Amino acid sequence: MDISFLGGAREVGASCILLTIYNKNILLDCGIRQSSSKDSLPDFKLIQDKGGVDAIVISHAHMDHIGSLPIISREYPEARIYTTRMTKDLMRVLLYDSLKIMNHREGEIPLYAEKDVISMLNRVFPINYMVKFSIFDNIVLTFYMAGHIAGASCVYITTPEGSFFYSGDFSLFSQKTVEGLKLPKLRPDAAIFESTYGDRLHSNRQVEEEKLVDIIDECISEKGKMLIPAFALGRAQEVILIIKKAINKKMLKNVKVYVDGMIRDINRTYKLNPLYLKNSLGKKILKGIEPFYDDNIIAVKDNETRKNILESEEPCVIISSSEMLTGGYSQYYAEKIAALEKGYIVITGYQDEESPGRKLLDLLKNEENKKLCINEKTIEVKCKVEKIGLSAHSDKFEIKSLIHLLNPRSIFIVHGDEKVVEGFSRELFSEVTGEIYAPKCGESYEIYVHRPRKQRERYIGKIMNSYEELDEGNVRNLWGFVSSNYEKKLFTLEELFYIWRGRNKLGNSFEHFQKIIIDSPYFESDSKRLFLFGCQEEEKIRKILDKKELKPNELREIVYEHFGKFNFKKASYIYDEKKIILSFDFPAVVDKDIYDVIKKFQEKLGWKVEISNKVNINAVSEVVKKFLRQEDISKISYRLEKNEVLVILASTPDIKESRSREFKNITGMDILIRSTMNSASNSKGTDGIVVKTDNAYNVMEQNKALQFIDDFFYNQEFSPYRKSVKSFLDKKYIELSFISPIIGKKYKESIKKIADSIGWDISVSGSANQNEIIKMAVELCKKEGIEFRKNPAFNALDLSVELKIKDSCLKSMEEKLKLIKTEFGYKTGCVLKW
Repeated sequence: MDISFLGGAREVGASCILLTIYNKNILLDCGIRQSSSKDSLPDFKLIQDKGGVDAIVISHAHMDHIGSLPIISREYPEARIYTTRMTKDLMRVLLYDSLKIMNHREGEIPLYAEKDVISMLNRVFPINYMVKFSIFDNIVLTFYMAGHIAGASCVYITTPEGSFFYSGDFSLFSQKTVEGLKLPKLRPDAAIFESTYGDRLHSNRQVEEEKLVDIIDECISEKGKMLIPAFALGRAQEVILIIKKAINKKMLKNVKVYVDGMIRDINRTYKLNPLYLKNSLGKKILKGIEPFYDDNIIAVKDNETRKNILESEEPCVIISSSEMLTGGYSQYYAEKIAALEKGYIVITGYQDEESPGRKLLDLLKNEENKKLCINEKTIEVKCKVEKIGLSAHSDKFEIKSLIHLLNPRSIFIVHGDEKVVEGFSRELFSEVTGEIYAPKCGESYEIYVHRPRKQRERYIGKIMNSYEELDEGNVRNLWGFVSSNYEKKLFTLEELFYIWRGRNKLGNSFEHFQKIIIDSPYFESDSKRLFLFGCQEEEKIRKILDKKELKPNELREIVYEHFGKFNFKKASYIYDEKKIILSFDFPAVVDKDIYDVIKKFQEKLGWKVEISNKVNINAVSEVVKKFLRQEDISKISYRLEKNEVLVILASTPDIKESRSREFKNITGMDILIRSTMNSASNSKGTDGIVVKTDNAYNVMEQNKALQFIDDFFYNQEFSPYRKSVKSFLDKKYIELSFISPIIGKKYKESIKKIADSIGWDISVSGSANQNEIIKMAVELCKKEGIEFRKNPAFNALDLSVELKIKDSCLKSMEEKLKLIKTEFGYKTGCVLKW
């Protein structure tokens, strides 16, 4: 076994390693350096010296691992390229973008042409995770999930002369988009490990995410603008999902997030490959839910929009490539935002020593001479610069953990700055038994494996050898065979395909087979590895087929995905009715588009969605105070049945009609503004009906007047349950409170006679006696033997009571309920619903 390091040794960039094993030359990655002071390409002369390339294996799609791939593929067109399907799709996006950049740089000769990229992509043979594939006789290649970014792989090669492991870039911890590295107990003889952060320990990921949200909240409060330059592949998607979660949880409000640059193309590619993503994210995509964008998170597509974003006074967050400010639209935004006192630039990951991003971070240590050279311009930096640790690489502890797990005999440390590699290698020397190497670019090492380690084999003994095409009708047969022979064992789609078909060449294609399995209730994907499938339990299958309700957490998440953009206050779930009630501060002004979303939601999930018509009084009060912040407010009262807000001011207001319209546009309610300086005679300051006496000169003593009212209503069918003496604009009047204002209005003519007899103005309260009304409903139902599953609910907006009746009573008591409704309406003036 011979290992030659063409690039990526004692540096971060141009990763490229030539492995000679079992008489075959296998190239591992083929990246590029993005530093202007170094040769951008790996040392390809070593390939010629070693006799060329027989196969190429790509760990993941970052440019420091694929940037020079079209060049070497053009030179060795017979060499097949192996990677995951996700990485192949991502390579297409990144290499075409790189080609576009090279063609637009003046005085630069592109390293390759479009035809080279097309030819190279045609040579890619995708292999999914955990599929053992013979790339040559007795040479087996297997990819394992590396974390880091979507599609990233650890590479494992086994041969009769020894086994070899290449970590690529990896991460043990779970991110928003991908799970962490997952490996079985492999037994490599030689292994190569990345060491990007081999000199440090990462801070807690959750703490860093919360810190990012806090900084964004501060920026929005300051009405500033924030740029988050991010790697288009991996980091940008993490940042988007962190912010989206914070918005959905109401941790961030009134924030617009703009997504620009190549990030848009990467987002599309993620949506096309859900099986390579974290389970929760991948399943959303499989259900047709948009994972990245909504009304708050918006893709930028033209220069006019970019100009408007920067010129607008609206606070916002911009996520744009590239991470190190070396190119892309992040340079355009940084040039403008760096000069703003209310600007923010947030760095979230590794910065090359010569990059503008690194120089920007260096300014944090230098209080004087804060200048940054970007786009060939020198900018005085007035913005705040923050650093958040969202690295997708493992730290020192995690790298060591992987090395101890695999325990290879020969260990090579690469992909790190020279001091990091040297320090980490020395530290590792005392902790492991294997030989440790810290290679330099251009060096070759011959590793002799005297006795190759024995490998653990995964054996599939029982297969069906079916000639039928798998479909929704016979997929149960496959489920029955797998569950009876392999029980709860997990399989890749390729392994299930083999169990179904064996070595038969007839039957359906793998793509069709894959779709049937993914959509089938008989198989479920692993919670950590979406690409592995096991047999679903029969009880769960039956529930799925019977279309039973989703799990509460799944339902809540789907509701937020569909309706979160409408900023509802609360969602209530009535599981036995399969009904969701959305509550808003101001239900009358909810965006009408919600009804189209409700219709689609109901058709898709079978749950009914209603919008509560209850107004949030506290929210209305906040709007009132904001609108009248210059005025002295004496009182705010609400006439919910009339959809009105009455505000009494201590002074005469000067409120324009346009402001009243603006208030209604925000809350959906009319605002009536009165002053204590106005005449009582034309006031509408009391609720309900107002009866004014024509006998104001012959006023009866207060207690006698109240007794007169009692005497009048003594023999009446209905009477007020409360009489109150109140004053308005220094004039006293009597307010009568009936069980509801509807009942009170029946006595309007009688009240006029009473007013003239006692010489007092009389009003009927617009409020209803909620407790008495509910009590009346309960008593009427109890008398007829009607049972409740929940207590009745009163709605002041339409003076109605909703009964929560047991299902067993609904059909049998239908006629009695109609009679009760009539009697209840007569006695209370309210409506009974069920």
